[in-house]
Amino acid sequence: MAVQKPTLLALLLAIVYFVWPIDCVPDVFGPIGRIDDLLVFLLIAWQAYRYKKKPSASRDSGSVSAAPDARTALEVFGLGANATLEDVEKRYRELAQQYHPDKVSHLGPALREVAHEKMLEIRRAYDQLRASFTAAP
Repeated sequence: MAVQKPTLLALLLAIVYFVWPIDCVPDVFGPIGRIDDLLVFLLIAWQAYRYKKKPSASRDSGSVSAAPDARTALEVFGLGANATLEDVEKRYRELAQQYHPDKVSHLGPALREVAHEKMLEIRRAYDQLRASFTAAP
């Protein structure tokens, strides 16, 4: 239930902004004045959707992240649902080269930690996709 509070609050604020007559482009200009209201509402709704869509492990630093499902694993690699094992392996090599600890060792500790977390995510997704391809008939 705590996950829904930020999204509900954001949507409520977007609705208040839409109805409120004083904003970036005043509503006295008719439909033109409502364009910025609609854009703000859509932006907040999109952000709320993205926040709700994220796994709870990424918002809660105390919990251990679970292995991503096949769809999420493909999203990690930026591949479509019709990707082949060769596509996955090629993309894994590209991402591993980009986020490998040896490639980011000259960066600061904060960026090294981000690269480490990304590399772990890439590895989990790769392991899951390989398992799904080998299990498929």
